[in-house]
Amino acid sequence: MSAHPNYPPFHWRSGNTLTGASIELSEHIFSELGVKAHVVYMGPWKRVLKSAKDDKIDFIPALKKTSERRAYLEFTEESFAANPVAVFTRKGEIAQLNGLWQLSNSHGSINAGDRHGEQIDTFLKQQHNIQQIHGITQNFQMLKMKRVDYVLTGLLSAQSYLKSNALENQFDVVLKLNNYDVHNAFTLHFSKKCPEVVKQFNLRLRELKQQNKITPVLQDYQQVWLSL
Repeated sequence: MSAHPNYPPFHWRSGNTLTGASIELSEHIFSELGVKAHVVYMGPWKRVLKSAKDDKIDFIPALKKTSERRAYLEFTEESFAANPVAVFTRKGEIAQLNGLWQLSNSHGSINAGDRHGEQIDTFLKQQHNIQQIHGITQNFQMLKMKRVDYVLTGLLSAQSYLKSNALENQFDVVLKLNNYDVHNAFTLHFSKKCPEVVKQFNLRLRELKQQNKITPVLQDYQQVWLSL
């Protein structure tokens, strides 16, 4: 399995492997199912997705479910965790927004390769003033230098980045979009070959959520990331 190399607290690169809440919990579930999981760092996020398309990996934890990705991935029925999407701006420059439509005349950026759900992705496709920039650091640097007016990204990963770099006081969240989750996904090739593993993984994930064992792990890895 592989994942986004810079999406804390869910997962991030650590040398030649990956770490984070989604990695630990996925390994835990696979172990319970008697499946040996090999975690591999594949490079940038777009390369991870291409590796899944090419069947070079079997599993990606904690990513957004989209129709485009369903062409080569089977998502677990049970979501992994809530992952709100947020719009960040420079401190004090923009008042709180009521909806994405208020950004139509502004210049924004997103992390290259990221997807945020059908509604948000449809809005972004209709805009001609959106840049796709590689890496959360570069996105916020562009915002700081006034090259863009806002950054749209996952709230938890952005907060982790800003806190770890003491940048919290330089940016505001002017719009928070809830009801967005991340799911785990198997490649279609793997799900056809090992349907029972996919089924049992989903059932065990549901049990962990019902036992409230996922949120504490996310919080723990938030602290791990900040300590780095």
